[in-house]
Amino acid sequence: MNGGIVYFDQAATSYPKPPAVVRAVNQALIQFGGNPGHGGHQMAMRAAGQVYRTREEAARFFGAEPENVVFTASCTHALNMALKGIMSVKGGHLLASMYDHNASLRPAAALALKGVCTVGFFPVYEGEPQRTLAAFRGMLQPDTRCVVCTHASNVTGAVLPIREIYEICQREGIVFILDAAQTAGVLPVSLRDADIICTAGHKGLLGIQGSGMMILRPGLRLGTLMEGGTGIRSLERDMPEDSPERFEAGTLGFPGIMALGAGMREVRRMGRERIYASEMAMAGRFYRGLCAIPGVRVVNRGFKMGDYVPVVSFCIGDRDGGSISEQLSAYGFMLRGGYHCAGMIHDLVGTRKTGTVRFACGRGATPAQVDALLKVVKKIAADG
Repeated sequence: MNGGIVYFDQAATSYPKPPAVVRAVNQALIQFGGNPGHGGHQMAMRAAGQVYRTREEAARFFGAEPENVVFTASCTHALNMALKGIMSVKGGHLLASMYDHNASLRPAAALALKGVCTVGFFPVYEGEPQRTLAAFRGMLQPDTRCVVCTHASNVTGAVLPIREIYEICQREGIVFILDAAQTAGVLPVSLRDADIICTAGHKGLLGIQGSGMMILRPGLRLGTLMEGGTGIRSLERDMPEDSPERFEAGTLGFPGIMALGAGMREVRRMGRERIYASEMAMAGRFYRGLCAIPGVRVVNRGFKMGDYVPVVSFCIGDRDGGSISEQLSAYGFMLRGGYHCAGMIHDLVGTRKTGTVRFACGRGATPAQVDALLKVVKKIAADG
């Protein structure tokens, strides 16, 4: 809580940040200050050492090699790099899930409009993984070169059968890109699950806004999204082939990288499994309470450990989700209302007209906060 405010919008960004993360930002600005990787003087080298320390932390976290950890400005940036980097080399057909965020749906659409590739979107049947997998298989084409899929929906929290999807992709020689924005730091995620992992730094990894990562399987070749200075081979006009420099043109967001390293260490300290269990207990309490309120429709089709992350979406009658969010905010509860930048899922769950109100709790949520929110939702529903 902050001045009577209860923050339940963790799926958008985590808050409050751990003290270690705040300290890391201050250290980046006060103790280091140099431009990492761009210079051989002491300040630049010290900053570069901190960047490499975060690469090593991420490599341990995701089962990767440090040189294949690429720092980005966001998960959206990482997904654009991955999708456009793969399809510019391979062409052909790209397949995405209808539960995906616009961070992958819009780059896919842009590629199709430019004639780089064709694009298809497979439906997800929440709580029916075999039906989802059958739909996925049915939409594969002989020239499918790449599949992108969210690990868990940012609208309902449903976890998709990504291990099985990846196994199919491996058999067919298809590159699989995983959007782990809602799961990194909450569920286990590694390069056993995908060829490329894209994630945000500011959600479950507890870093700050403006940070993200693209994590690559060794030997994977991608085109570049942007070109510029890398601090190495400056006399050459082409981008270097070496990762991560090939994908990190320009000045890195050093404070965000240091904060991300601190956030990942904090997740390790607290224990990812313990974080997940605690957050799911509070989200499950909210889910069960919502189901008992007349006039409220819970969009999630269930709420089982392992099948969901701590995200619950609901509607009240045919009212606009954004207006309900504003009412909740007036009572001090911060929940997001609307379409959550996920364009296609609302056709599948029947909320295209209203959007949803989304509850997403963090590690600090308490039963008293959840129960107080349920009372307010019940009042709003009763008032019509």
